[in-house]
Amino acid sequence: MRNKLIQIIGIIVLLLTATSAFPQENDNSNDNQLALFYYSQGEYEKAADMYLSLFQKTHAQNHFDYLIDCYNELKWYDKAEKITNEQIRHNSKSLYYPIKLAAIYTKVGKTSEANEIFDKTIKKASKDLENCLVAGEACLENGFDSIAKIIYENGWKRLEYNGIIIDRLTRIYLKLGEYEQLVNLYMDILKVDDSREQYIEDQLQIPLYEKKNSNLHSILTARLKTEIEKNRKIKTYGNLYLWMQLQEKNFESAYSLAKSIDTEEDTDGYNTYNVGEIALENKDYTNAAKCFSYVVQQGPMGDLYEKALKSLLETSYNKLFKSNQAPEPQQIASLEEEYQRALEEIVDAKTSIEIIKNLAHIQAFYLQKSNEAIDLLKQNIAKPNLRQYKNQLEMELADIYLFTNDIWGANLQYASIALNYKNNDIGHEAQLKQARIAYYNGNFEYAKALLDVLKGSTSKLIANDAFELAQLISDNTALDTSTTAMEIFARGDLLLSQGKKNEAIASYDSIPKLFPGHTLEDEILMRKAEIAQSEHNDEQMVQYLQEIENRFSYEIYADKAIFSLAEYYDKTGDTEKAKEKYKRLIFEYPNSIYSAPARNRYRELDTKETIITP
Repeated sequence: MRNKLIQIIGIIVLLLTATSAFPQENDNSNDNQLALFYYSQGEYEKAADMYLSLFQKTHAQNHFDYLIDCYNELKWYDKAEKITNEQIRHNSKSLYYPIKLAAIYTKVGKTSEANEIFDKTIKKASKDLENCLVAGEACLENGFDSIAKIIYENGWKRLEYNGIIIDRLTRIYLKLGEYEQLVNLYMDILKVDDSREQYIEDQLQIPLYEKKNSNLHSILTARLKTEIEKNRKIKTYGNLYLWMQLQEKNFESAYSLAKSIDTEEDTDGYNTYNVGEIALENKDYTNAAKCFSYVVQQGPMGDLYEKALKSLLETSYNKLFKSNQAPEPQQIASLEEEYQRALEEIVDAKTSIEIIKNLAHIQAFYLQKSNEAIDLLKQNIAKPNLRQYKNQLEMELADIYLFTNDIWGANLQYASIALNYKNNDIGHEAQLKQARIAYYNGNFEYAKALLDVLKGSTSKLIANDAFELAQLISDNTALDTSTTAMEIFARGDLLLSQGKKNEAIASYDSIPKLFPGHTLEDEILMRKAEIAQSEHNDEQMVQYLQEIENRFSYEIYADKAIFSLAEYYDKTGDTEKAKEKYKRLIFEYPNSIYSAPARNRYRELDTKETIITP
């Protein structure tokens, strides 16, 4: 209390000093500040006296509003009514002050007088845009949403097209839960202004999906289907419905709709291609392939032909190597042929680089054609037209050297890339792989020195991988006089990177036998979980991950194990278990790199459970 009093005295002294220096110019300014101070402190009687004095000098709306607020707080409604009537006489054309008077009448129970004001205001507001906006805003400020709705509805029907009216009506309908009217408004808007499509999507994003409003969803879906059938020439109806399907990740429906839109608009498959990209990103490989195949079928003269062909190959690659089933040798050979055919058609340098890189990867890592892959990469690295993108091919070449156990060649190649591109992500990635080779060779101090530099990489993924490997080395060498166990583990990691899974497991399993209770136990479980996952042995993978979560919740791989479990349950449709794991990760490991994707997916699952899709 004493401090507060000192502050008030200080403010008054400052105000009096300023007033004596500039008596005429600062009178109102100082009174404004002091009145606002009293108002903010809840001293409404003192504030009212000052605002009354200011109002009588200026009749300004600002002074009037503060004065009425003070009177309302003090329940001096007679004074409020008298001042408001005085202000109405001074501003006879304004519709703002009658609404303020209606608010006072409502507080004291003069309902018929308030309704009379509302009736007159509604009639006057429909005559011009300015009155409509002023009266509507005044009603919203004073809590008369239903009256504001009538005013804005009249304005929308009778006055010139205006975005502010649309925005206000949209908010009122959402607030009042009048979804039929909201949808009618959207349909009317799209008939006269197709540029408002993005605005409507933005407005719907939160109430339709984040707030899980199934009633609005069903009304809008039914209406759009009707409008699409009746008004095929109005493109925005189809576009809005397509947007809804994509929000719900209903890619089969989105594919059919996008193809129909592209056929009608003769767009060379633009919408279908976009649906394919989103489906691919969401790992719906079946519908992504349908989308890209449709675009490719439009012929090589289409603007999107090469991009669609590349994306189709990428989809086939992911479906073959990143799905739940081990690929058959014949499937891999067929994919190699598809890549080879595509390489003959592709002209764009950037697109061809990705085709070459993936083709070499398939040959080396899946078809035991390492020599062919190396020759393919070297030939294309030397081509002048591909020079701009050759770093990607050089990186793939180094990876193949490592895979074929040419450790020296791999290290030289990574070192060259790191030197030539030291200030960007690919240079940092090469340096990370150099550090891994040092780690594989048991040169842990040198590996840590390289990794320490990378912890500040602009790429969050590279920085996290560098931190993880550095932490692995530190945790398992700091207290040991011997690094033998760590060297065995690193040897296992090298074998694993070369696809020699059984040899890697044998290396890992030797550690607990030779060094019982070693700190590497949780890392061994994680490696074995990753191997089980690559072999589609889900039961074994879950067992390993669960053991990490239960026994090693404070170790480096705990968050990764929990996230992997969440993804597994998510993929297999066990939503409750998935949400449980995502939630644990969010609250118990907030600084984890997996925390943000866990939070996003948790929200998606939570939303999906409550939205009813017709």
